[in-house]
Amino acid sequence: MTAPAPIIAPSILAADFARLADEVRAVEGVADWLHVDVMDNHFVPNLTIGLPVVQSLLAATELPFDVHLMIEDPRRWAPAYADAGAYNVTFHAEASDNPVALAKDLRAAGAKAGLAIDRDTPLEPYLELLPSFDTLLIMTIKAGFGGQRFIPGLLDKVRLARRHADAGHLELRIEVDGGIAADTIEAAAQAGADAFVAGTAVYGASDPGAAVTALRGLAERSVRTT
Repeated sequence: MTAPAPIIAPSILAADFARLADEVRAVEGVADWLHVDVMDNHFVPNLTIGLPVVQSLLAATELPFDVHLMIEDPRRWAPAYADAGAYNVTFHAEASDNPVALAKDLRAAGAKAGLAIDRDTPLEPYLELLPSFDTLLIMTIKAGFGGQRFIPGLLDKVRLARRHADAGHLELRIEVDGGIAADTIEAAAQAGADAFVAGTAVYGASDPGAAVTALRGLAERSVRTT
């Protein structure tokens, strides 16, 4: 079976917030998703944007929103992002006491449900939950800050997730987030990832759209087949 086409999701965490709508439009037509990092200065030591900004951006683009909630108490807040129209809403396993119940709530609200695993969190305890999810987001850095260096050893989690998903015939996107660029995306694809969050590699480029296209070419060349 051929693997699904890779997803490239530029992260607006690396964009110029003073001209955010323009930055989003710069990747329209080439990006698959727009990755939106929501941080609350509690779960992670940083503060970004919240629901009102996401709602405004949703009205400004047709790109599907891949919302990554790095927040405490996601059960309280996550469904509102689904209600607002986000395509995929991902929350952290470390912040949830009942991930499956929240995944059901997100799907009921019309969104895909994603589970995120941070750098220091083992994947094994969550493998049996994966049939309840549409996306597994594996951090390849420590959650909370953009611009960090990719950690190759974390691809072991990607390999484990891919083996488990393939063995169970799961329709699961395996997404990687952190340090994804031209020199790392191929290794991530070869490990089994098929969705790629890229921040600085896109918005640090002179032409963000061209950067997305280049990353897609690298991923397509390297994505695994089973």
